[in-house]
Amino acid sequence: MRRHSIPRRPTALAAAATALAAAATVGAATPPATADAPHRAMPFTAQVGELPFPVDPTNNAGWWTPLDVVDGVTYVAYDAPAADAGRHEVHVAARGADGTWTDGCLQAGDGGCVTFLDDSGHNQPSIIVDGDGYIHAFASMHHVPWQYYRSTAPGDVTSLVDVSSEMPDQGVPITYPVTARGTDGDVYVMVRGGRDGATIRDGRLYRYDTATHDWSRVAVFASATGASVYPDDLEVGTDGRLHVLWEWHRWAAGPYRHAGSYAVYDPADGSWSDAAGNAVTTPITPDAGGAVLYQPFAAGETLQTDAPTVQTAKLAVHGDELAGVVYRYAEALPDGTADRFDVRFARWDGSAWQRETIVDAEALGSDIDTIAALDATSAGGITRAYAVVTGTVDGAARSKVVRAEQVTGETSWRYGAIGGTQPGQQRIAARTTPTGADVLYLSASQTGPTSGTLFVADVPRTGGAIPGEPLADVVADVSDGGDGDDGGTVGDNLALGATTTVSSVLRADTGGEKAVDGGLTDDSRWVSAVGDTTPTITVDWGAAEAVSTVRVHSGYRAAIDPASAVLRDFTVELHTPAGWAEVGRYTGSTAGVVTVPVPDGTSADRLRLVATDPSASDTDVARVFEIEVLPG
Repeated sequence: MRRHSIPRRPTALAAAATALAAAATVGAATPPATADAPHRAMPFTAQVGELPFPVDPTNNAGWWTPLDVVDGVTYVAYDAPAADAGRHEVHVAARGADGTWTDGCLQAGDGGCVTFLDDSGHNQPSIIVDGDGYIHAFASMHHVPWQYYRSTAPGDVTSLVDVSSEMPDQGVPITYPVTARGTDGDVYVMVRGGRDGATIRDGRLYRYDTATHDWSRVAVFASATGASVYPDDLEVGTDGRLHVLWEWHRWAAGPYRHAGSYAVYDPADGSWSDAAGNAVTTPITPDAGGAVLYQPFAAGETLQTDAPTVQTAKLAVHGDELAGVVYRYAEALPDGTADRFDVRFARWDGSAWQRETIVDAEALGSDIDTIAALDATSAGGITRAYAVVTGTVDGAARSKVVRAEQVTGETSWRYGAIGGTQPGQQRIAARTTPTGADVLYLSASQTGPTSGTLFVADVPRTGGAIPGEPLADVVADVSDGGDGDDGGTVGDNLALGATTTVSSVLRADTGGEKAVDGGLTDDSRWVSAVGDTTPTITVDWGAAEAVSTVRVHSGYRAAIDPASAVLRDFTVELHTPAGWAEVGRYTGSTAGVVTVPVPDGTSADRLRLVATDPSASDTDVARVFEIEVLPG
């Protein structure tokens, strides 16, 4: 169970929560009245709300801890848009007990907001609130020295200042901070640390003592030559022990990781132990014993192999006991690469690790997969695993947040969904409140109509498991099985598969049809020819239809400066019964996704996009992933 009741100094923290609620009431934020608001109304339950502040599309990672819940106050950390292309700010927002939000950024020395380099999946923030109510934030740390901020007042998201100089191991490249709060109110952070001149990136644990206000290094708990540690999760049991979760990859880094590992640290005596309770010596290595490896190497597998592979894992701790580990796992294909990722659950039965598959991607369909969005909780005799299942409907990506539940003492899992089918939902974090309710952090991906959104969901525990239904039924509307029939569960895109005419193409495989095929990858773009100073694409869906919104996705994922590759100056026109009408004009754009609101009552049979300044890159061409035309 994720615990958030702090015995040490509840009075200070409760006072901070009261002050926050009062401040929020005075300056309560309301959702911005944006032209594209309709597509942001995600089909979740009434318990899900969108963060009422702008969110940067880079706000996604699988390993972070961007969420904390203390005394009725929910804190979220997120990437926010910055004025400069290719950069973002880091903000912390707090939702008071009355539901109102306040927001603040990590502050620069001049009182403004610090900006950080965009690096989606790497440079996301992690936070934790200590026993005195002070907010700790670690930001944009991917193989760089510490970038650590702390509030100057309890619960105050507007007072986060740089205190990086307080951290031990100054100058060591630090990556992937994961946080937890001790039962005494102290703060822990687990990171990967680099070593100059050595092929080692080890796992390190640090502690902030709220009595002395000092940081210290607890241990280099995992290390091996030629290996890199990937931190996954920290949880604190009711007995004060830290449950520590990580995985390994060959040095220096990569997505296909191995040897899912678990250990327990006891701050009372400084000891480390495995799942069986046996003492272990640190640093722990990839060839540790079976009670450490919840997912051991497969036969013939080493750190040098690409598959089978572990990727992203989270802990469920119930009271002072480990309930289990939820993680993604892919079997090896004949060519040695990884298959689609299943979601597995591992539990220690007292003598060995028992592993089961709770989301079998292959069994669900040929186009079904999962992504690096996981978390787990355990309370009230119910263990939950949260995951995201993805598929394709009419050539367009769709996803669904799935909740799997198991009652203590039972062997079967029950499944349900957090809301309906939607594109883009790709990152999850979860915390459990003292009442047993889960709070979820749901962040969208870099692309798609929900890009740049963050939802916070409250999922109650009522003392019984969800009624449940077969997982295949829960995710049936994520995939059309290749038959092109979405069953009416998602909105149509008039442009999908429509006829296109373009002024030029860079190569034969970058034709206009790529802009209406539902794909959002670098291999699925219309790219105009070099020297075409006014690239133009016309999309014809054949008959006049009511149109509510147009979305233009552009750019180049692999660019050194992705913002320079998006469409810069362009117009969007619709062909109405009265002729061509301009519905959007953009100058100096740096956005990868531009949403164009269409006046009510507009009917059209064609769209024309004209780029007068294709991009800011040296190769000045138009690069369009997708054009979406949504019906009215």
